[in-house]
Amino acid sequence: MAIGGTFKTVAFDDGSYAVVAVEAGDQRKLEVVATFFDEERARDYAAKESSKTSAESPVRAEAKAEPRRSSASHVEAGTSDVVSELSERQAAVLKTLRSRKNENNEVEMRAASLASAAKIPLGSLHSVLQSLEKKNFIRTTRTGSAKAPAVYEVLEG
Repeated sequence: MAIGGTFKTVAFDDGSYAVVAVEAGDQRKLEVVATFFDEERARDYAAKESSKTSAESPVRAEAKAEPRRSSASHVEAGTSDVVSELSERQAAVLKTLRSRKNENNEVEMRAASLASAAKIPLGSLHSVLQSLEKKNFIRTTRTGSAKAPAVYEVLEG
């Protein structure tokens, strides 16, 4: 695609961002030129590419070597496997919560500890938890604060 110089930032469900080049003649045609896990870096990149006056093809940004989405992530649920449309981050958070639940299927944990245990960025945790709630994998029974950790109920698949 010949790139006309219009670059925009697009946000994905999993918390990642893409910079896309929009064709000047047809706004429906676009090309992903870079992916980022940080919104500010994506916007800076889009602004920098948009300000270039030459019609040269933009330099491609390298994304982190982490797959963004898995079409069928396997998440352990006791002895059975649950197969669903979960992103890698959603699967990691759900696996962490399931491994730490008590006899009441509850996990009491601070956001930073949960993000660290699941090996995802803290800034992505909120949207991942919202997605898991929307898909009825978890329910937040108490939101966290500076003084108290959040409590999540792990729902049976």
